[in-house]
Amino acid sequence: MKKVLEFLSGFGGLILGFILFTAVVIAGLFHLEEVNVLYWFVFSLSSIIFAVSFFLNLAGWIKALIKDYRKHGNFFSFLYDFFASLKLAIFIMLVLGILSMLGSTYIKQNQPFEWYLDQFGYTVGIWVWKLYLNDVFHSWYYILFIVLLAVNLIVCSIKRLPRVWKQAFSKERITKLDEKAEKHLKPITANIGDVEKLVKFLAKKGFKVFMEREGERTYIFAEKGRFSRLGVYITHIALLVIMAGALIDAIVGVRGSLIVAEGDTNDVMFVGPEQKSYKLPFAVHLIDFRIKTYGEENPRVDERFAQAVSSYESDIEVINSGKVVAKGTVKVNEPFDFGRYRLFQATYGLLEGTSNMGVIVVDRKKAHEDPENAVIGMFNIRSGQVVEFKNMLISIDRVILNIHDPNNQNELAPGVVLKVLLDRKPYNVPVIYDPRLTALVFSQMDELKDFPYMFFMNGFEPLFFSGFEVSYQPGTPLIWLGSIILVLGMATAFYTVHRKVWIRVEGSRAKIAFYSHKFKEEFKRSFLKELEELKT
Repeated sequence: MKKVLEFLSGFGGLILGFILFTAVVIAGLFHLEEVNVLYWFVFSLSSIIFAVSFFLNLAGWIKALIKDYRKHGNFFSFLYDFFASLKLAIFIMLVLGILSMLGSTYIKQNQPFEWYLDQFGYTVGIWVWKLYLNDVFHSWYYILFIVLLAVNLIVCSIKRLPRVWKQAFSKERITKLDEKAEKHLKPITANIGDVEKLVKFLAKKGFKVFMEREGERTYIFAEKGRFSRLGVYITHIALLVIMAGALIDAIVGVRGSLIVAEGDTNDVMFVGPEQKSYKLPFAVHLIDFRIKTYGEENPRVDERFAQAVSSYESDIEVINSGKVVAKGTVKVNEPFDFGRYRLFQATYGLLEGTSNMGVIVVDRKKAHEDPENAVIGMFNIRSGQVVEFKNMLISIDRVILNIHDPNNQNELAPGVVLKVLLDRKPYNVPVIYDPRLTALVFSQMDELKDFPYMFFMNGFEPLFFSGFEVSYQPGTPLIWLGSIILVLGMATAFYTVHRKVWIRVEGSRAKIAFYSHKFKEEFKRSFLKELEELKT
């Protein structure tokens, strides 16, 4: 029991307890359909472990903080050492990782309040909303943790850099294996051959060699890979650049949904779970929307799946100050970029309208007397358009996509009411997908008794809207720059090694000291082995 408490009172016990408790909570909320007695037992056990570990560590931290504060004597020095703590960095990164996992995997972001209530139930949905987990990447605490991590990285780098700089770049570093340096470097004694061969051997191994003679002694100092000591700091700089980009995106960036009807233009999108309106600095005009089926893309596909939707895409124009400044196609998984804005094809649907409807015009009087010559013409019309035909001005008043079941838009049985102005007198003229229904409705409408024409539908194309997800991420260039620097820093840190060799030669005997900030013993063994081979 004593050993268990000792483990829980340590930082490792706290991290383990925190991870265990978080995993149990996530499993109960998002993975288990029903929670039983066994789950509540595990939940209680993990809660107790985490609580005990937290309070034990808290007590230890308070004692350590008081001790440190007394040691430093002033608050700022104490605060400096606190932010330079590696434990603080581990804790912050762990919390950021869990929050990022929740926001990207488990909790769909930027949905209406009702969505969370329906998805998680009343109690959990309320807490998701209260804790800003519905928009976790823009929450105040997520931004705060990023700032704290940035401060931690900066302070850690500032605190440790002088010592590393002194070891690798300072003129004060040890370059001569004299008696004073010997006490610190603890060299070994070995027999060597020709000194000139030894110098060439070191140069061939990539070392920069310095040689100095003092009487019967020859001092050799060889060094390589000293820039590898800066790899970790390059990585820190990269992380700071990435975090700066993420902060800019979190504070200034915006992401929302833009709905544009086919043939229409819109410049207002809705942002966040509250669906606040946000005016874009440009407008998007939807030229055409297309649904792709598996049958269209592959004629040999099974007939059962031929009509299934495989993809959808939108032809758009970007309009700025009344001019078309960009044009392109937005496809699923193929976004369209305009400046720092990116448009994703997110959704689509039907509107109560038509993108094109053919209308056959019949003279009602001739329809009884001379049916073969009763058709006097035809025209095409779409929602929002005014058509002039003969002595009439015609526009669409309203559209019902399915007159039998208005809630079912999967099957089209459209009915349209046309607004007709004839000799300055307005008429509401019905046009139904079935000509018999059109004729029946005409015969029953008293207000159309003096209307000389009858309209019949000749083809109907529904009016689609395209839903775009628009993101404005001004920090993205910084994130890319940071990622490039990060690769450079990691390559420097992992694939180069700072190594030093001190040699003091007296006759055929030499004292050799080694330094390697990674794999020192392996370097020492391989160097001595190659030195033996060099002598033979």
